[in-house]
Amino acid sequence: MSEGLYGVWEDLDKSLIVSIETYEDNSSGSDLPLVTKFSITNKAPHSYSSPEIFFEEVVLTVGVPPDLHVEKHANLASGESFTYEHRSRYSELGRIVFNVDGTVSPKYLLRVKRAAENIPASVANLSIASYIAVLKDINIHKWLKGTIETMLIPGTDATQAEIKAQQDRFRDAAKEISDTTKQLQNIYNFIRRKTDTDRTKVSQHRKLVEDYLAHTNQACGELRKMLDTLNSKTLTAERDKITARLSKETSRVDEATEGLLLK
Repeated sequence: MSEGLYGVWEDLDKSLIVSIETYEDNSSGSDLPLVTKFSITNKAPHSYSSPEIFFEEVVLTVGVPPDLHVEKHANLASGESFTYEHRSRYSELGRIVFNVDGTVSPKYLLRVKRAAENIPASVANLSIASYIAVLKDINIHKWLKGTIETMLIPGTDATQAEIKAQQDRFRDAAKEISDTTKQLQNIYNFIRRKTDTDRTKVSQHRKLVEDYLAHTNQACGELRKMLDTLNSKTLTAERDKITARLSKETSRVDEATEGLLLK
């Protein structure tokens, strides 16, 4: 932005851009066939490095004096526009005048903003017990227990809508698992590790959990695809096989988690 009070006014003035287009419209049979279209845009840049120019009100005055129309628009943020179409007679062409006034909100202009930032891991001092508490909150077994084990095997009379609902359930679960894996990867950086033994145990546990989540995600994908064939017998057998395999991994993860708590 420019410097000084005049510079601020100059920046505000440059932010309010008016575009004008004149054309004929005889389709309605109106005695006012001449249309002058005004498009008013707040072109102020929107960034965290400069104040926000937010127009609380913009007033467009247009017409042939003394017959003037006043069009008001409230809350014009950066990048937003509004339009107004002024109708007139051919005889008024060349005599139409207009004026635009904008009122800027000082609440936005004088506000200091900072871009959103992640909390740096360097300030973290979370214990291994906190890491275990996070795992408990997330409940990394919920997709095995609540989606795979409880899967309803569609019968031969199942509708396409029912099958799609099952597939969507697995697709949503896979997305949640991927998001959770990323969340855990961020959390690991916040854990305090006092000794080399701590670091080794947490790293081993992290690998175990990530592998388990990856296998759970893969299982959701396999079962979702198998729903296309709708072979109930094969689907049941595959679900049971996957459940048994993941249940073994669940036990290993839980044992490793208990080992961290008992340290």
